[in-house]
Amino acid sequence: MKNKVNQEFSKQDFIESFREGKRTGLQFLYKTFYGPMCYFLEKMDLDKSIIEEIVQDVFFKLWERRLDFDYFESVRGFLYTSCRNAALNRIQQQTRSRQQADRYTAQVDLIDLPISHQIVYMETLREVHEAIETLPEQCRHVMFKLVVEDLSPQEVAVSLGITTSTVYNQKKRGIELLRKRLKPDQFFCLLLLLLHY
Repeated sequence: MKNKVNQEFSKQDFIESFREGKRTGLQFLYKTFYGPMCYFLEKMDLDKSIIEEIVQDVFFKLWERRLDFDYFESVRGFLYTSCRNAALNRIQQQTRSRQQADRYTAQVDLIDLPISHQIVYMETLREVHEAIETLPEQCRHVMFKLVVEDLSPQEVAVSLGITTSTVYNQKKRGIELLRKRLKPDQFFCLLLLLLHY
């Protein structure tokens, strides 16, 4: 309990530093949220360059409005809400073909969730991705392409120059290893991502 209290005080100290216009506060928030925000936007099927541009713009707006934020959670809410709104604006601008419209529709369930639920989902997804990075090399490559790049086992086999049976064997091995490394809710998220293959 004591450690948790200290951690909260530490976050608040960084927020105060940020409000005062100090670089340490901004660096803390950037390090904390940059990765999860990028994962969040990746699920909305945006190009990497656009994702980076949106995240940078949102951090710039946060910096300009730093005196408006007294607490860590208010910063978190602003960042994710601003990212979502900016992404939806980009999608609306880019929806000129049926294919883009279909991809947008496929993400509606996630987008319509309350922002607090979206944050939990995306941070869980980030933790799953980080756990995949700890796997043995070939297993890591296979799981990354299955989970992160959303390829089929056949596509993974072609991409890596291995047999489909090797892909399935490495997938099974990856699931077994990740079951031990992930919390139950994180492992459930992993299984959902693999469900369609």
